[in-house]
Amino acid sequence: MFLKNNIFVIIWTIVILLLTIPPGGYFPKVPSFMDLFSPDKLIHFFIFGTLTILSIIAFGKQYLYNYIRYHKVWFAFIYSTTLGGITEILQGIMNWGRQASIYDFIANTIGCMLGIALYKKFYKKKEKKQTQLLIFL
Repeated sequence: MFLKNNIFVIIWTIVILLLTIPPGGYFPKVPSFMDLFSPDKLIHFFIFGTLTILSIIAFGKQYLYNYIRYHKVWFAFIYSTTLGGITEILQGIMNWGRQASIYDFIANTIGCMLGIALYKKFYKKKEKKQTQLLIFL
């Protein structure tokens, strides 16, 4: 059941690792904090925001681990930001032409926060309506 509920999270995690760990160089370098919104950082926002949304949805379907289900937003945030940190550490350790960057980690974390905001704005309302409908029936 755990694998079934988390298959999209697992697949997206693998996609993130494939995009962030191997040799790079196709994205522009970020020389300062002022360039936080460069195309490279927008990609970080997108991939980690998507991971966070997928994680929240998947963790909410966990009936084996009720604590995770009830605190799905926090667990998704912790999981996503930890993965963002690990990818930056691996980029710094591995000598594959990539560099670790605190700005990438900041972009990853902002992407996670945007994912939570989007989830709360769009998906949580849908969940609430479904719950109200079930109570009504």
